[in-house]
Amino acid sequence: MFGLKYLVAAVVLVAAVLVGVSAVETVAPLSVVSERVTNQGSQVAYATFHDIGNYYVHAQCTNVNATRMCPVLVSMSLTADGVLHNSLYTRSLTFKMANAPGTTLAVEVDTYSSPATSYPVAYGVDPPLSPYVTITTPSNAPSVTWTFMIIVRNTPVINGKMALQIIGQAQVVDSHFLGRTYDLTSGVMQLTDY
Repeated sequence: MFGLKYLVAAVVLVAAVLVGVSAVETVAPLSVVSERVTNQGSQVAYATFHDIGNYYVHAQCTNVNATRMCPVLVSMSLTADGVLHNSLYTRSLTFKMANAPGTTLAVEVDTYSSPATSYPVAYGVDPPLSPYVTITTPSNAPSVTWTFMIIVRNTPVINGKMALQIIGQAQVVDSHFLGRTYDLTSGVMQLTDY
């Protein structure tokens, strides 16, 4: 009888722990807005997420009269304030053009993808006119910096210059046991050609 009490108590304890773990796992991701957006000239900007990392964009637009196509290097780094967060990994990376009617996006493969591998890509448009592309990274390797080249076609032009209003998003996961998922969204990063 005495042993049965301990067995029942152990089963109840294990069940309570499992229910607690499953409840924690179903917690919605934490939404995080960038602490700041910093421009470095007209073609480079990055959004800083406190204690997580930086979402970096570098537009390489040239000669707006010849073409309205603009390659943009996009990167999500999990280093903040000089500290590499080796327990975090990027699950997905989204590049969105705000208020860009007629603009289309494409992901350039091979040349600028790092690490070089295949990955699922999804395209869409958020109302009213904001096309986006989401790249799901194939690996949960902690602290990897993902870099992609996004081709922006039919880039909006204002006063004879390409005008990109970019919103960067990423889903970042803490790989520790019961780690948190973060949905990152940058402020608007405004870039132009030179």
